[in-house]
Amino acid sequence: MTQTRALNYIAFAALMGTTALGYQSLWGLLFLYWTVQSYHTGYAFLLSDVTREEDPVLYWLILIAWTVFGILLVMADVLPGWG
Repeated sequence: MTQTRALNYIAFAALMGTTALGYQSLWGLLFLYWTVQSYHTGYAFLLSDVTREEDPVLYWLILIAWTVFGILLVMADVLPGWG
């Protein structure tokens, strides 16, 4: 098994485990990771590829949504009762 494939299995198990325990911050960190990756590559994936060049409005709306969701999910675990 390649290292990337093994990391995917570990990440999936961690996401499912922490979600079952009632923690959402790992999902928030994943949203923030997706935001950074999409910003650097110029494309995001919703139901299909959305590129910054072909559909800039939707691209930026996706990145804004992912950023907001990421921050809210992390803050919900870090500061209970926040928001």
